[in-house]
Amino acid sequence: MSILRRTSLALFLLLAGLAPALANERIIRFISDAEVERNGDLLVTETIRVEAEGDQIKHGIFRDFPTNYTRPDGTRVRVGFDVLSVKLDGASEPFSTERVGNGERVRIGKADTMLSNGEYEYEIRYRTTRQIGFFADYDELYWNVTGNGWPFAIDMAEARIHLPEPVRFNQTSFYTGPQGASGKDARVVSEEPGTVVFRTTQVLPPNNGLTVAAAWPKGIVAPPDEPQRTHSWLGDNGPLVVAGLGLLAAFAYYFYAWRRAGRDPSRGTIIPLFAPPENMSAAAVRYVRRMDFDERCFTAAIVDLGVHGHLKLTEGESIMTVERRSNGKLIAGAELATEDKLFSGGRTALTLIQKNHEVISEAKDTLAERLSNAYEGKLFHDHYGWSLAGALLCLAVIGLTILSIGMAWGADEAGAFFMGMLFVGPVALVISYLVYAGLLRTIKHLGSLVFVAVFILFLATKVGDAFNADDIFEVVQSTLGLLPLVMPLILFPLAASAFNWMKAHTVHGRKVVDQIEGFRQYLGVAEEARLEALNPPNKTQELFERFLPYAIALDVENHWAKRFAGVLAAAAAAGATSSWYSGSSDWSGNPTGLAHHLGSGLTSTISSAATAPGSSSGSGGGGFSGGGGGGGGGGGW
Repeated sequence: MSILRRTSLALFLLLAGLAPALANERIIRFISDAEVERNGDLLVTETIRVEAEGDQIKHGIFRDFPTNYTRPDGTRVRVGFDVLSVKLDGASEPFSTERVGNGERVRIGKADTMLSNGEYEYEIRYRTTRQIGFFADYDELYWNVTGNGWPFAIDMAEARIHLPEPVRFNQTSFYTGPQGASGKDARVVSEEPGTVVFRTTQVLPPNNGLTVAAAWPKGIVAPPDEPQRTHSWLGDNGPLVVAGLGLLAAFAYYFYAWRRAGRDPSRGTIIPLFAPPENMSAAAVRYVRRMDFDERCFTAAIVDLGVHGHLKLTEGESIMTVERRSNGKLIAGAELATEDKLFSGGRTALTLIQKNHEVISEAKDTLAERLSNAYEGKLFHDHYGWSLAGALLCLAVIGLTILSIGMAWGADEAGAFFMGMLFVGPVALVISYLVYAGLLRTIKHLGSLVFVAVFILFLATKVGDAFNADDIFEVVQSTLGLLPLVMPLILFPLAASAFNWMKAHTVHGRKVVDQIEGFRQYLGVAEEARLEALNPPNKTQELFERFLPYAIALDVENHWAKRFAGVLAAAAAAGATSSWYSGSSDWSGNPTGLAHHLGSGLTSTISSAATAPGSSSGSGGGGFSGGGGGGGGGGGW
C-alpha cells in the first residue's frame, strides 16, 4: 500500500472517530398550535422535529413546562398542565412526568432504547389552564412558545393561536432572544379573524426562545367568576393561608390560656417592710418571687447556711471552699437538706470546682425539689400543661405549613422551606433560649426580633444567590413569601417564653409576693429618708449578716451593703470579725465588694462548678422573551 493511500485511510478513520464529537444536534422546527377555548383553557399541540446525533439525545427528549409563578405581591399562581398524548413520528410513544423546579417535566422515550442518528418528530398534546389575562378592555394570551431552556439551536419556531370565534385581534406582539430580551427576529406571517400565526426569521441560539402575545375583544372567553377566583387563590396560596391561620391560632390559644390560667392576681399596695414573710428563707423568697429556681437561689442558701453557723466559706486562690460546722442556728428544712447533700459521705469540706460537679448538682437539685414541694401549687402554679400544649400547637402549625407547601407547591418548595429553616431555625432557637432565660422578657423587644428575622432572611437569599440557588430560595424572595419562614422566629420564642409568663401566683401567693416586694424596698430600693420615717430597726453587724442572704436573693446586695459601711467599719474597729467567711474581700472595710463577691461571684462559681465537663462550649410592547405563560425548555436524555 502506497504512503498516500495509507495516509488517506488514517485520515478517514480519524475523521470517522471525531464524527460524534462534531455532532450538531438541534431543533429543526418547533411548531406550537394553541387553541383558546371558551372556558379559558388552552389546548396546545407542539410539533418538535429534532436532529439526534447520540450526544444529548440518546433515548429521546424531555420538555419542561412551568406551572408555578409568583406575583409581585408574593402570592402564588399555579396553572394546570395535563398531557393528553405523545407521539414519535406519528406513533404513540411512552412518556413519564415528574416535578422539577417550578413545573413539570415530560420525559419521552425508553431508558433501554437508544435512538439511531437522524431526524425525529415529536408531537406533544396537552391542556393547560389559567393562561389567559383578563384586562379591563381586552383579553390576552401572553405565551412563551418554545421556552428559553433548550440547549439546542432552533432553526425555525412557529406559533399559531386560534380563538373560539372568528374575531379580529386588537393587537399582537412577539419577542425573541434569551430570558428578558425583547428581540424582534420574528414576524406575523398570517392574521385573519380568529387565527394568527407567528414565525421566527432567524435561527434561535441555545437558551433563546420565542414569546408571542395576542389580544382580542372581551366576551369571547368566559372569565372566572368570584367563587372560582377565590377557590383558585386558596389553592395557589394554601401554605400562606395555613401559615397565617396557624399564627392566628397560636396567638389566640396563648391569649386564651393567659386569660384563663396565666393571669396574675392584681398587685396590692407595696410598702417597705422590715422583715421577710414569716418562715421563708432567702432561697424561698427568690423562688416564690420568680416562680423559678436558678443559681442565685442556691447561692442565697449557701450564704444563709453560713450566716446561721452551719458552714464557713473560705476563699483561696480563685477557688471557694465550704467547711461544715456544728451547733448552727435553726434554719429551714430545705437548707438543711442541701447541707446534708453537700457533706454526704462523711466529708467535712467541699471545694466548689468542676471536679465536684456531681455533689454540687445533687445539692442544687435537692434544694430545688424541696422548694417546689413547699411552694409550687400553693403560692403559684407553673401551668406547664398549658405551655406544653401551646408548644405542641406551634410545632403542629410549622408541620402543617411544610405539608401544605409540599401539597400546593411541590416537594421542591417544601425542600426550599426546609433549607430556609436551616438558616432561621438556629436563630429562632437562640432567641427562644434568650426569651426563656429571661434576657428578652418584654414586648418592647418585638421590634428587635422582627429586625433579626428580616435580616436573616435577607442573608439567606444572598447566600442562595451566591451559590446560584435562586430556585431554592424563591420562597423568600417576596413579601408574603416570607411568612412561612418568619413563623419559626415568632412561634419558637413565643412557645419558649410561655413557660415563663404562663406561671401565675395564687391569690395568697400574690399577697406573699407583695410582702417580699415591701421587704425588698427596705433592703435596697427605698430612699433612706423614707425608711427613717417608718422607724426601721437599728443598723448592726448582726442585722447586716442576717438579711444579707435575702439581699442576694433579691438582687440588692450592693444597696444593702452600702447602708452598713459605717456600721461595719465601727464594728471592725471594736474587734468584731466574721465567723462564717474568710477571704480576700474585706467585709468591714469594703462591704459592697464582699456583697458583690458573694452575690454575683459566688453564683458564677457555683454555675461553673455544677456543670459537667464537655456539656457546654466556649467557641403592550412591554413584554420580553421568556415572559408570559408556558415557557420552560427541554433537552435530550
